[in-house]
Amino acid sequence: MAAGFWRALRRVRPVVPRPPGQRQVEPDPPPRAPVLARVTTERVSAAGEALDVLAAAAFSGGPGRARVAPLLQRFDREVGVLGPDDPDFALLQVTRMDWALCDVPATPDAVPGDTWAWRTLRGEVADHSFLPTPLRTAAARSIVGLFEVYPGEPTWVRDRISGVVVRLLDGVGPFAPADPTGPAGLWELRLVPDQAGGFHVARVPIDYPLELLDALEDAFGRRFESTPWPTLQDLRRARLRYLRAEGRTPISRMLRWS
Repeated sequence: MAAGFWRALRRVRPVVPRPPGQRQVEPDPPPRAPVLARVTTERVSAAGEALDVLAAAAFSGGPGRARVAPLLQRFDREVGVLGPDDPDFALLQVTRMDWALCDVPATPDAVPGDTWAWRTLRGEVADHSFLPTPLRTAAARSIVGLFEVYPGEPTWVRDRISGVVVRLLDGVGPFAPADPTGPAGLWELRLVPDQAGGFHVARVPIDYPLELLDALEDAFGRRFESTPWPTLQDLRRARLRYLRAEGRTPISRMLRWS
């Protein structure tokens, strides 16, 4: 049963970056249909569906909306209030919900790691009956970060915030020509762990300009300060402002603006 569960996570399609404002052209003939890094609607995956089930159990109905409202308000303060005309609006709405579900303590008095995802799995959301499964438990353990992508067999990604390096079990590419000594992409990824020691991509990747890497390298030492900077929320806010400005102002400058 466990083997079948982990096989259900495996994709048959690669994860592919998409330049802003351009349609993805499939290679001819494509060995596998691509998954775009930037799309207008969320792609369904087994891990993504598990996150959706957890969110529905924790946040649906009147009591659920009351649980999530303070966290969504916090996200809006830290990143910005999203509007339907914002680039990647649908993907950012999913990001916002996943953040409230998996990444922050459920309540102000909760300890780190005590999220609504784990409270739901433990049966502490009394207005819903909920059946934990291995897939839902793996989804609650999901990690998120801004990752450099090094495609290959296997593909490795490195989080520019935490420094963690993990192996992806999804295929990626093809990529546009890039510096062979550097990453092929800079993606915000939500990753779900696999028993084999790798990770699966749970949500559609959100791509950031590679030019941001220089600013992150310059700020490397600030990761170890009492208040580390930048956080992923800082980076999300900078990207939102950058896209709203249609790229006229460098994203590194947007990141420095408070």
